[in-house]
Amino acid sequence: MPSSVPERSRHRHALALYYGQDALPLLARYQRVVVQPGHFSAAQVTWLRQRGVQVLAYLSLGEDGSGQPQDWLTDEPPTVWKTRLVNASHPAWRAHIQAQVMRGNAVFSGFFLDTLDAATRDPRQVRGMLKLVRLVRQWAGPRYLLTNRGVGLLHRLRGTVNGVLIESFSTTWQASSGQFSASQPGADQPGANQFSADQPRTDQPSTGPEGYRAYTKPELEYTSHLLEQVRRLGLEVYALDYADTPQLRRFALRRAASFGVSTFISNRELSLPTGYTPPPKRSGAARQNTTAQGGGHSSLGR
Repeated sequence: MPSSVPERSRHRHALALYYGQDALPLLARYQRVVVQPGHFSAAQVTWLRQRGVQVLAYLSLGEDGSGQPQDWLTDEPPTVWKTRLVNASHPAWRAHIQAQVMRGNAVFSGFFLDTLDAATRDPRQVRGMLKLVRLVRQWAGPRYLLTNRGVGLLHRLRGTVNGVLIESFSTTWQASSGQFSASQPGADQPGANQFSADQPRTDQPSTGPEGYRAYTKPELEYTSHLLEQVRRLGLEVYALDYADTPQLRRFALRRAASFGVSTFISNRELSLPTGYTPPPKRSGAARQNTTAQGGGHSSLGR
């Protein structure tokens, strides 16, 4: 276990999402962190909690990433993340989720509920997802529940969840043409095909090359509308943005600050414990020396 302990009086950032392993002293800089439950031991989670960090376990409610045939899978094609949509009402899926929550209750401060938007195309699936979220609250007791978007469902879940993360608030990672982007706005509408004319649709393949980008004006207007909805419900709200350049990072930070919301900026894999940090600028001489040695590419700084 790490021996370095941050000062308790040091300012802490609001939220980090980290799907890697270790990096405990870095994660101790945050008030809350979202982690993959299988990547941290009970002792590691306890170490963070003893230092005042709320540790939330990732929990997917609408998609199954096991890659195994299961009775709860729907006939929908795999997502860009290679996951499969599930029938949120299936008894075996609910039992599967319950088992994860009960295991997590002994270790974690709460849960990060992902892929709620997978159920927004079919009214029956909407009802099943609403019931599943209420069951998670029942199983989790007083622990903190943070949803990833799902804003179109929240007016029917009053008192059930504590906070909302707006993934891709200002910037996103976009899949290549012909694939579905996992973080495109528009998936928060309750029911099938309930989209306004000025809102991007998620039932259409993305266009353009794969990579990181800032949102267009209609997309930015859409996420600002999501933020307003969450605040009207009186829930805590956070943002998550994706970036691979200093310019994208600055854009996301400035826009989040203009709305008074905290954003965590990371890479697509969420493998940076302190988020994406631009690499330090090098002097002209240092750049020339690097080029002469054939080192023209560098990894993302942290």
